[in-house]
Amino acid sequence: MHPGRGAGRAVGRGQGGRPQGMCLAYRGNGEVFMIVVQVGELAKQLGVHRNTVRNWIKDGKLPARSAPGKKYLIEETDLKGLCREYGLDHASLVRKQWPVGPSSIGKVTMDEAKTRTIELHADRLKPQLEVISQCLTCGSCASGCPVSGVDGMDPRKAIRMTVLGLEQELIDSQWPWKCTLCAKCEEACPMNVEIVATLRRVRGLRDRDKVPGPLHKGVQMCLSKGNNLGIPEEDFVALCEDLAEEMAEECCPGFTAPIDREGANVLVTVNSKEPFAEPDDMKFWW
Repeated sequence: MHPGRGAGRAVGRGQGGRPQGMCLAYRGNGEVFMIVVQVGELAKQLGVHRNTVRNWIKDGKLPARSAPGKKYLIEETDLKGLCREYGLDHASLVRKQWPVGPSSIGKVTMDEAKTRTIELHADRLKPQLEVISQCLTCGSCASGCPVSGVDGMDPRKAIRMTVLGLEQELIDSQWPWKCTLCAKCEEACPMNVEIVATLRRVRGLRDRDKVPGPLHKGVQMCLSKGNNLGIPEEDFVALCEDLAEEMAEECCPGFTAPIDREGANVLVTVNSKEPFAEPDDMKFWW
């Protein structure tokens, strides 16, 4: 430990002897102390809702950066200021101390990530306590989902299945693969439940051989051709040049469509479906 700072503080332990709560660490020569914060724990200590803490982080009132395990790294000085505002002793929030040198701060966070990975595989899709407690089963997510009702499923049911231990049924279902991961469900959710992250885990737990075939084909095509439809580069370039000439003649004199131009200020991305099936739509976006 850095001399004179943080010595003698207690280490909190959860089930199985694992550390819980918030952890103290420093990097460099001890000049910067970082606190590993769990949103739910910090909110409980401050007497506010966890979404309030998330909004502080989002708005920059509480500067933080993401850490493994749905935690955040916050500088000790920033946490002290927040604690003073609420009349708390920041030392009372620290549950574990991590001495971190310049070459080991990454290792500490990787160890934390490794622990979380082991726990995830042990519990399959068992959600974290704060995720379970947030869901109100109100169905707002289902109302915003474009594939709600397909196969008799919707985001609310998917979350309830993870809560009720029906993870294998959800993994075996085709519905998670029909989800577009657009996050409209999360936009509609009043409690900020991480629905998309849950569905990503569902996909990741499925055997590779059982992943829908078109996804295999699309990925392989992207790696070999640069797009999922296999459009040759020379054909795409020729199409862009032809469309640019048409636009120059019809409405935009001097219009061009530069491709791979070094030093450009704007990057225009093209959905591969448009040059393949509906090239005239590209004029609208241009």
